[in-house]
Amino acid sequence: MFYSWTRRGQRNAKESDPECLNKEMSLPRFLLFKSLRNKLLTLTITLSLIPLIGISAFSYFIGSRQIAEDRIRLSLEKMAQDTADKIDVTLREKKEEIYSMTTTFPLIFPSFDPRYRPGMLRLLNEYCFNHDVYDVLIVVDKDGRVVAVNTVDRNKVKLPAEKVAALLGGELREYPEENTMFRNSILGRSSQHDWYSSKLVESLYDYQGEDYSHRFNIGLSGPLFHPRTHEILGVWINVINWSTIQNILDNVENDLEELNLKSGYAFMFAKDANTIIAHKYRANRRYEKPIGKVPETYQNLYNKRLVEDIKLKNLHDAVVRKNRTFEYEFPRGNSKISGLASIEDTSFGWIVGVGIDGKDIFRPIQALKWWLIGMTTLLALLVVIFTYWISQGITVPIKNLIRTAQRIAQGSLDERVPIRSADEVGILGSTFNDMARSLSAREEELQELNKNLEDMVRQRTRELEDSHEALKQAYIDLQSTQDQLVQTEKMASLGQLVAGIAHEIKNPLNFIYGNTGFLADYAGKLQAVIEAYDNLSSISPEDRARVEKLKAAANYAFIKEDLRTLIDNFTEGARRINTIVSDLRTFSRMDTDDVSKIDLHAALDLSLNLLRNQYKNRIEIHRDYGDIPQIQGYSGKLSQVFMNLLCNAFHAIHGKGDVWIRTRSSDGNVEIEIEDNGIGIPKENLKRIFEPFFTTKGVGLGTGLGLSISYGIIQQHHGTIFVSSVPQQGSTFTVRVPIFQEKSEG
Repeated sequence: MFYSWTRRGQRNAKESDPECLNKEMSLPRFLLFKSLRNKLLTLTITLSLIPLIGISAFSYFIGSRQIAEDRIRLSLEKMAQDTADKIDVTLREKKEEIYSMTTTFPLIFPSFDPRYRPGMLRLLNEYCFNHDVYDVLIVVDKDGRVVAVNTVDRNKVKLPAEKVAALLGGELREYPEENTMFRNSILGRSSQHDWYSSKLVESLYDYQGEDYSHRFNIGLSGPLFHPRTHEILGVWINVINWSTIQNILDNVENDLEELNLKSGYAFMFAKDANTIIAHKYRANRRYEKPIGKVPETYQNLYNKRLVEDIKLKNLHDAVVRKNRTFEYEFPRGNSKISGLASIEDTSFGWIVGVGIDGKDIFRPIQALKWWLIGMTTLLALLVVIFTYWISQGITVPIKNLIRTAQRIAQGSLDERVPIRSADEVGILGSTFNDMARSLSAREEELQELNKNLEDMVRQRTRELEDSHEALKQAYIDLQSTQDQLVQTEKMASLGQLVAGIAHEIKNPLNFIYGNTGFLADYAGKLQAVIEAYDNLSSISPEDRARVEKLKAAANYAFIKEDLRTLIDNFTEGARRINTIVSDLRTFSRMDTDDVSKIDLHAALDLSLNLLRNQYKNRIEIHRDYGDIPQIQGYSGKLSQVFMNLLCNAFHAIHGKGDVWIRTRSSDGNVEIEIEDNGIGIPKENLKRIFEPFFTTKGVGLGTGLGLSISYGIIQQHHGTIFVSSVPQQGSTFTVRVPIFQEKSEG
């Protein structure tokens, strides 16, 4: 009460004093410096951050200069020189290899006699496979005709025979680069050809879909001397696939990636320091990892001109000046630093470069920057926390009491004043907490009463809903049972009607069916008498002519032939009527509550006979009957199941189709499978087809009880029925019933 009165008094005083109101409105402008805690925080943070920021800035710039010096001047230069040395070693090895080949070959084959050709081809193939760098190894006689060439590639895959055959015996002048090496070596000295695209290789290989580096080569050649006379027999030429050199450069890229320098790669210029002969960016290269978006201009840098195409004259000039490192932009706007080194083999004179983006080089510096920022922030945060903790003990207790009172007034009765001292403020806070606890206890009592009332209402509502659902399900079950009883009564009445009709038809049918045999016998005897009469010699020619005229007028010859057909048709029709009547009588006697032995095949055939009009001349029946025993069950009810399943199968086929009936036995059960290739059942209907009254047929075309009744009959036999279906392909119903059955009630 005292608190309320004081607040109202202060508010009334402020409202009546304009000068006080003006001072309160101007208070937020100087609030930062009115609080002791804020002053302490501001001063401490300022004094702490000034030296931290100075030390961090000094460390960043000194570290930046030293790291750049170390990584650029030492690492890139050394890596470029190491790569150039590896290429030198590779070239030296290939020159030594061709020297060994040209020395050894004449010792094995002293002449180019055609009988040596198979051996030559095998030797070249072995060289090609074992060294794994050559596209073509070729032996040329001194007249420039091809004597031998490898017939397999580096993977020992055969080259096209027709292309190899066209090359053997041909002249080398069709291939200018190889012909130049031949002309130099036929004079008795080794030769080589710098980076080029060989037409000879193009004639044997298809590298269109391969890495673009496969389309280029370098060539080495040497003379073949006779081992005794030292006469020049011909020339040996090795054409090396350029991917051998490109792989050395790609390995540099992999090494840099392991060092987390993902933008780094190696490249190489020709002797003119202007033509790019090896590069990361080339057509058809399969990158192991995504490389990001590359400008269209740089998709394939092979054979591009550094000055004219890439516009990097400054890099060209640096290579000419033999700079060891150089900084430039590639692509434009992207800073790159490269180390440069020339290979020692002056006959080729290539220049190797290893370049890395500036952002990769200075990544450690950026990491250092963020580390320093993080440490500075952390230290500043520690200062703030320490200062704030000190200020808490000075200014917080009273503010906590005011804040807690405001929250309790808003309805938060669980709020309590934290007690941190035993002085007057602490006593006031403890008394305030006692009052809050009393209010909270009364609030909890009211909430508990309200909660119990809600639980009682919820429980009663749930009981009413459960009762409603039970009544609803009972109504559905009662309706289903009533309809099934009606259906059963209909079937019983239909059985009695069918039995009566069959009996009435059977009596006159017996007269017809029983006399067809006599009719056939009498007709045969009459024909025999007429034929015997015709064969009498005592008949005068005039009488015989008169008889023949009567036969012709009566069409006797046709009647004689057609009479037997008519009698057979008559007999067959009477037999079919007799079969149908017998099946109807059998079907009408099946409805019994006694368990009996059932021949399932006979029951299936009976159902097919009764449904013949639904499938004849339209659907072909495929019977795949297995060796199954007779089972125990209710004959009439199982026949009703078969009638329903077959009828549904016939209705599902629009036009012509097929129905398959399969039977088999396993584990004391018998399975009957009825499959059709009709329209199938939609997936959303498969779970509902055995529900009562569910049907997809039109009004008046189905009751929705056939499958439901069938499901109940199979359950009565302690069996199962399930269906699988694919729309527009057909359905398969599988019935599984035990062989032995106990009589079931109802």
